[in-house]
Amino acid sequence: MRRRSIPILFAVVALLVLAAGADAACVKRHQVRIASGTSPSGWNWTVDGTIGNNGGSCREWLFGMDFELEGAAHWGWGTGIPAGGHRDRRFEIEASDDLLEDGSYRLISGSVSGEVAKVVFTLSNNKHLTIYPKSPSESLRRKVVWLRNVGYFVEYYPPKAFVTGVATFSPSGVLLYRDKSFEAF
Repeated sequence: MRRRSIPILFAVVALLVLAAGADAACVKRHQVRIASGTSPSGWNWTVDGTIGNNGGSCREWLFGMDFELEGAAHWGWGTGIPAGGHRDRRFEIEASDDLLEDGSYRLISGSVSGEVAKVVFTLSNNKHLTIYPKSPSESLRRKVVWLRNVGYFVEYYPPKAFVTGVATFSPSGVLLYRDKSFEAF
């Protein structure tokens, strides 16, 4: 009886190990164009989502967003997400405030949680800049699960001031996040 239980025990352990690994899915590093446009002074911009395995395991993916802002900056961010998943609701904001090379405009670009309906930036001249983040297209979100629960923005504004604070709000107007000492990165 004892000899018989050892192979059964190995079979149960192997089944549990394989079942735990079934949730993990490897993904080849690639990017997806989310949006593109042109500044008021003619500079082009793009926003891409990127995904790939995070480290040697396929249990976690490295999700990021890249902002290519001609005449200003190229920046991005990345973070681990569960394989096959997306950003969680606690994601607040990643943003950059830049001046175009020709000095014609400043631009604030970034991304927020999908539950953020409005972002209000406080400027150095005590005025406010209100932005309504956009989501990747519905068809893109249906096909690309890791683009769910994320919004993005690229907004040009006069170069008379710069960002000093930020607040994000839900669709019902509830304050989600506030930083009164927001610094350009």
